[in-house]
Amino acid sequence: MDKKRRSIASTILLWTVVVAMAPLLIMTIQGYHCARQAVLQLKMNQLETVSMAKQRRIADWLDERARELQGHTAIADEEACACRSEELLALNPAYKSITLYSKDWFRLAATGLDTHDDEMLLPPAFKQALAESQEPAVSRPHIHENGLIGIHIGVPIPGKQQYVVAVLDLSSTLYPVLAEPLGTDHTVRSFIATAEGTLLDPTKPGTESFIENAALPPTMDSGMPHPRIYTGSRGEKMVGVSVALDDLGWVLVSEAPARDAFAWVGVLRTRAAATGLATLVLVVILAGQSAHRVTLPLRHLADVAHTVSSGQYTTRMQEFPGREHTEVAEAFNSMLDEINRTQARLAQSAALSAIGQLSASIVHEMRNPLSAIKMNLQVLQKKFGDDPLHLELAEIASDQVNRLETMLSDLLQYGKKLELDITAVDFAAFKEEVLRCIRPPAEGKQVAVTMENTGPGNTLYIDREHMLRAVCNLADNAVHETPDGGSVSIVVSPSETEPDAISITVSDTGPGIPARVAEKLFEPFFTTKENGVGLGLPNVKKIIELHGGSIAFRNGDAGGAVFTINLPTHGNHA
Repeated sequence: MDKKRRSIASTILLWTVVVAMAPLLIMTIQGYHCARQAVLQLKMNQLETVSMAKQRRIADWLDERARELQGHTAIADEEACACRSEELLALNPAYKSITLYSKDWFRLAATGLDTHDDEMLLPPAFKQALAESQEPAVSRPHIHENGLIGIHIGVPIPGKQQYVVAVLDLSSTLYPVLAEPLGTDHTVRSFIATAEGTLLDPTKPGTESFIENAALPPTMDSGMPHPRIYTGSRGEKMVGVSVALDDLGWVLVSEAPARDAFAWVGVLRTRAAATGLATLVLVVILAGQSAHRVTLPLRHLADVAHTVSSGQYTTRMQEFPGREHTEVAEAFNSMLDEINRTQARLAQSAALSAIGQLSASIVHEMRNPLSAIKMNLQVLQKKFGDDPLHLELAEIASDQVNRLETMLSDLLQYGKKLELDITAVDFAAFKEEVLRCIRPPAEGKQVAVTMENTGPGNTLYIDREHMLRAVCNLADNAVHETPDGGSVSIVVSPSETEPDAISITVSDTGPGIPARVAEKLFEPFFTTKENGVGLGLPNVKKIIELHGGSIAFRNGDAGGAVFTINLPTHGNHA
């Protein structure tokens, strides 16, 4: 036996685990991916909402300052403009200075801290935008050394071709807007990325280099509201979105740590792993039990087979739960029973073969003396024909000689190997021979013997001589068991139990055969007749089986014995 070959139990266990766990693993991976995407999308929607809200607040603040400055357009002279400017400076600390320019860009009035000269206050692009449009213009923000963010807003005064330019501190508004938390979620951080590569973070004093402290994806630099996962300025994975501040030329970024965003996904992963591990343990336990239940009968079958091969032929398989296991056990036990019966038949055949050889030699040695005795008795019968006493003794001796000859003939017939000559035999001729051989005993008991053919054909494919001996033997036994005046019927018909076969049924109106006798009918040397040898029916069975057929017995429903011979239709003999 190959010890390296994988056992059925391990194969069942392996494939059960694979079949059970593979779909679970696939569904777990898909579920984790879907859950991660859903959490990411939810976080992105939250961050986008924060960014858009803060973008709106900054834009509203700029629009509000522009509307305040547009109030100068209704003032008639420079003095009134100065008064208006002083009011704005007093009302809103974000205003640092307000300057009134002529159409030729000469200063007409200035209010507040004059921290800018005309060159700084009127950058070329800002100056051109203000001169070419009737709408307020906003300059690009600039960052002072002290960290404050300055911005210039200019408003044209229609009709006078004058301009009002205000310097505002954006820091006091921008940083609080950026630092404002989203409800109770303090993990969200918002900051500004300037066009010059500067990071404006309200959580830190001053400014930090954007290039050195942040590695945002290129799409976030341009303010595209696409969610991204990246390494933030603090060296950890971040989830973020960005929106453009068009008036300022900057980008507003809102981000949150990826570990916080995916915290629930981590819990889900842990639970899925625990569930998968528990499922694996359960599958292994169930698969192990199933494999044990499947292989236990096989191991038991192997043990029984080894036991039987060692000579213990009475060992049988026990029953196990399960229909298939029961069927295997029944089939195996039935096979062992049949083997035992076959061995018994082989032993009997060997013994009968030895008996046949012995019988042949005995018959050969006894026939000559019996022939001499028979001839001498015939002479004595003739000599003492007028002496009744001696004549009766001679006839008794002659009858016993004839009985011995019949016995020896049956014994020789049983032990002899028969060679069949299967030919097509006409039913009518075969019927005539059967009735002729049975007529003397039947007439002596006034038993009516009939023979008929109810099949479609009139031809029998048989060995005429041997089949005649078999049928006559059955008919003779039937006549012997039938009371005087009874009847014996022989019927040839299509077989009711076997396809492509015919039946020859011999039935009588006798008392039938007891069950204790019936089970031994075809055993050699078993007889219930006073002068019988017990080889008649065994010889009949031998002839039938050599024809490839079978013979069975039953008691008739109305009494009497019924012997049924089944023969192949076209003489397929063994």
